[in-house]
Amino acid sequence: MKEEGLVDQDYSFVFSLPLPKEHRVRKPIPHEEIAAMLGSIDQSTPQGKRDYAMILTGVVTGLRSVDIRELKFENIDWINGEIRISQTKTGKALALPLTKDVGEAVKNYILDGRPDSSSEYIFLRTYAPHPKLTTSAIYNVFNKYRFALGLPRCGFHDLRRALGTSLVTTGTSVTTVAQVLGHRNLESTKQYINLDVEHLRGVGLGLEGFMPKEEGDGDGI
Repeated sequence: MKEEGLVDQDYSFVFSLPLPKEHRVRKPIPHEEIAAMLGSIDQSTPQGKRDYAMILTGVVTGLRSVDIRELKFENIDWINGEIRISQTKTGKALALPLTKDVGEAVKNYILDGRPDSSSEYIFLRTYAPHPKLTTSAIYNVFNKYRFALGLPRCGFHDLRRALGTSLVTTGTSVTTVAQVLGHRNLESTKQYINLDVEHLRGVGLGLEGFMPKEEGDGDGI
């Protein structure tokens, strides 16, 4: 309108509004890929026992790789069947059930695969002096098995995303999912709703009454 001389004031500033940040929702790792990866790990070797226990812990509990790296013996309550940690990222305390499969895998590694070390950390490198693993080492271990199966590279965090999506799609409340994943607020958890395609279909509006009229039937939309 300013360029056409219809108004004296340039009102373009009215449309200079901050746009909401677009959050890219990544698809979770398919369950069949996770199963194939776990099934490919040779649990007869010390390294295989360690890798299986670490990855299974991530699959079942949704713990971040940094928290798996920092797991200490004191964090596992074998009597009450719980994993209790203070999350490295948020500092928030988190208590998760120690499921039977995770407990057996971790116990198998500790008793028959873990190097002889006085370290307080559970998961150690296989070579002397057996320090605790780095986060990048866990990432590399994870992708080593994916590459062996011809699967594309992805982050260990994608296991956490797979768990969150699975919980939401099976009807678990967003509040409960936030508690399981240790989120500080629900905004971090709501992203998984976007991946719940089946339930989203149920809230879609029908198009009845919005269809354009045929030519000659009067005013259409």
